Amino acid sequence: MRIKSHGPLMYAGMLMAGFITLAIMGIYISAMWRAGRDRWFVYAFISPFVLVGLTLAFFGGRFLLRLASFGSWQLDVPGSGGVLGLPFDVTLFPTGTRTPDGELTCHLRCIQIRKLPSMRNSNGRSDITTLWETTWTTRAGTIHPNIGLPLRLPLPASGEPTNISPQTGAGTQWQLNVVVPVGGVNDESVFDLPVRA
Repeated sequence: MRIKSHGPLMYAGMLMAGFITLAIMGIYISAMWRAGRDRWFVYAFISPFVLVGLTLAFFGGRFLLRLASFGSWQLDVPGSGGVLGLPFDVTLFPTGTRTPDGELTCHLRCIQIRKLPSMRNSNGRSDITTLWETTWTTRAGTIHPNIGLPLRLPLPASGEPTNISPQTGAGTQWQLNVVVPVGGVNDESVFDLPVRA
């Protein structure tokens, strides 16, 4: 099965959140200006919101431009996923030919997501705890989209299998983060992995 990186959706969300924040602050300033209430304290009040909106829009747009320039990554997972205690062989496929400038950095971790109650909404906020993690580097030549790059993931013998609730998003999740240096920038992709006991 092919797994897509969930980075592009996150970056698009950042860009949209930045634009929405800036639009709301622009409407507020315009209303204050028309009403003759545009005093210094109004600008002092909205400046943190404008800064957050600009930051989200900048980084979301930057990563989406990088995605448009370099393309995305997919991970080919054999069968129904990995098994705890056994090496997990996967293949990383780019959408276009990539030649890394240096070593690829791989970070594999198992996280536990707990939903904390909130008075404002039923979902609450998430508390993420890292149960296990490891990092390693590997060298690669040119990576072709029809051949890919094989990776061997070291799964520990003891650990929690993937168990995420579709309703709440809480549970245990295995994630692989791959950073590929290409063209002077780090092309980063994050994949959610199916791992069973």
